[in-house]
Amino acid sequence: MIKRQTVASVLTTTALAFCIAASAAEAASMASAAQAASAAAADPRGLQREIRSAITADPFLRGAHIAVFTLDGDVTLAGVVSTEEQRGRAQKVATAVRGVRRVDNVIEVADR
Repeated sequence: MIKRQTVASVLTTTALAFCIAASAAEAASMASAAQAASAAAADPRGLQREIRSAITADPFLRGAHIAVFTLDGDVTLAGVVSTEEQRGRAQKVATAVRGVRRVDNVIEVADR
């Protein structure tokens, strides 16, 4: 259920975007970005699912054991991977998901 505060926030952001923007297209872009961020904050499990899906879909991260935790757009990645490159790649993949504000990467690299 959408809260009144979320609706008010989206409407205020949209109004500000139209006041600040140089063009209608730019304002619409700013407003849609704000709405996406609000939607992600309103549905933390949805954001968590999107990040997990993105990590699972990445062929370079196959076999990695990564847990994803989210809170208000802040993401924590935890688990074990084989290489430092996989650790960095997981952070890059998570950061690219819309609605992510910050990623805290506490993934460990397994000793061989």
